Amino acid sequence: MRPAIRSTFDIVAWFKSRATADETVLMPSALIKMLYLSQAIYAAENEGVKMMPATFLATDVGPIEPDLFLSLDYVTIDDPVAPADNVEDVLLAVWDLLMKEEEEGLDRLINDDSALKAAKERARNSEVLVDEMAGAYPAGIATLRDKTSVNRFPDGSSYKTPHPSLDAAPTEDQEVRFTADGRSVTRWAPKRRIKTKK
Repeated sequence: MRPAIRSTFDIVAWFKSRATADETVLMPSALIKMLYLSQAIYAAENEGVKMMPATFLATDVGPIEPDLFLSLDYVTIDDPVAPADNVEDVLLAVWDLLMKEEEEGLDRLINDDSALKAAKERARNSEVLVDEMAGAYPAGIATLRDKTSVNRFPDGSSYKTPHPSLDAAPTEDQEVRFTADGRSVTRWAPKRRIKTKK
């Protein structure tokens, strides 16, 4: 599928321009995290379509885009492409999160990111798949305002809040299973047998 903008550097230029306008120092570590979150949120809002032609890898220090990481200090564009309105909506939401909560706010979201965790489990420096990125932020832009919407159950309830089907912990001899919509089901057997009279 075609990305929403021609280059990751167009998005970098947008964030740098915004930082200049808001008189904010934009650290490279925050920029990479913002690019990752922008890609994930945009994909969640647009059926898995990439915002930019970028591939992120899961590392011990968080997501990185290797080409951008290596060239960030050397490449700038004089005439960046202006993002479409739906792209800019995502960029503004990510920017607002940085302004309100600084880099720690980005870190809190990324620490709960199931797509990064899944990529790390595959192997060191594995690619973070776009469909998994979108799945980690099913609420899209609302995720940036409501952190509990990260990694929700299929019924919309959050992993971070009590879930009605997980209130009662099963005993050791009960097997826990899950239905297709995410509800837990436990195998139950009566403690005593009922005898019938013949």
